[in-house]
Amino acid sequence: MLRRRLAYLTIVLVAAAALAIVFRPSPAPVQTAVISRGNVEEVVEDEGKTRMHDHFTITATVAGELRRITLEAGDSVRAGETVAWIDPAPIDPRQRAVLEARLNGARAGARQAEALAARANADHAQTQKDLARARELFRHGITSQEALDRAVTQNEAAASQARAAASATESARFQVQEAQSALLVYRHGSSTLPTAVRAPVEGRVLRIYDPSARVVAPGAQLLEIGFTPRIEIVADFLTRDAVRIQPGMSALITDWGGSKDIRARVRLVEPGAFTKVSALGVEEQRVNVICDPTEPTVGLADAFHVNVRVVLWRGTGVLRVPVSAVFRHLGGWAVFVVDHGRARRRDLQIGHHGSAYWEVTSGLRAGERVILHPGADVEDGVRIKEDTASATE
Repeated sequence: MLRRRLAYLTIVLVAAAALAIVFRPSPAPVQTAVISRGNVEEVVEDEGKTRMHDHFTITATVAGELRRITLEAGDSVRAGETVAWIDPAPIDPRQRAVLEARLNGARAGARQAEALAARANADHAQTQKDLARARELFRHGITSQEALDRAVTQNEAAASQARAAASATESARFQVQEAQSALLVYRHGSSTLPTAVRAPVEGRVLRIYDPSARVVAPGAQLLEIGFTPRIEIVADFLTRDAVRIQPGMSALITDWGGSKDIRARVRLVEPGAFTKVSALGVEEQRVNVICDPTEPTVGLADAFHVNVRVVLWRGTGVLRVPVSAVFRHLGGWAVFVVDHGRARRRDLQIGHHGSAYWEVTSGLRAGERVILHPGADVEDGVRIKEDTASATE
């Protein structure tokens, strides 16, 4: 009898053990990554567009009948090239006085442009001396890399200002020539000689306001020319991102259609914001950030769509964690660490935020493994099964 009871008890225990094994929760399959040291870049990215740094609006210099403009948008023009012809209308004494005043104003503008160009050249010469001095001090270990980079940026900016001042001077001289030509045509009070309207600089035609023949008044807009070699990038960032962007920061022009991204540098963060309605109908406060490419922009022209990625911070050899492993917990950040086949929740402190990795300031060590994309079935203490084929570093 006792033997039969022991047999029954043994059968019950074996059955209970079998049921426990059968209904025991299977380990949750997870993907893992190894915590390591590497590079982290904190960036902000937004859409932008290209524009030519120097735009010139060509206007009618005299009143008369404009002949049909044969140029088309996209055509290249040289400095001094005739872009339109105007058959002047008879002039009265008042109009002659206006032309003389315009000539005097053009001459004054030319003198001002020459003075600004001289000042820009002097500033550029000074920044070249400062750059040479900064390089010498850096070579002897007296100054920092940041001071040298600042001197390089200031020299590049001064060179750009000098080139812009030279273009403005050339444009002012052409305006003087146009005013002189207009006054010469009407030297005897009236003339049937056509007046040539010339391009102030070399560039490309961006827009023709109306190519048809028509009667125009002095100052009527005829066409717009852009100075092709100088392309700048304009991107509107949210104000909360723009406050962290500073002139001189590195930037990258992406998604512009070429096979290679274009490096650039932030030149200006405009001081005023504006309201823009997003695609979802939400009003946003945005700020224009102007970037200058530091590499050739072959293929880009005016008003082309691009993406602008500004590097706010770059770290090398920092302890980092994949973004897909981090989640919110009790108002902070946490991850699931692999501990002897089980998931263990670990709180951690995050530093800078990169696109793929975040900087870890405390809470993890190099070599530990964390769970990527933890699902609802992953909890603290649950058994897991690592997918070794998908483990990454």
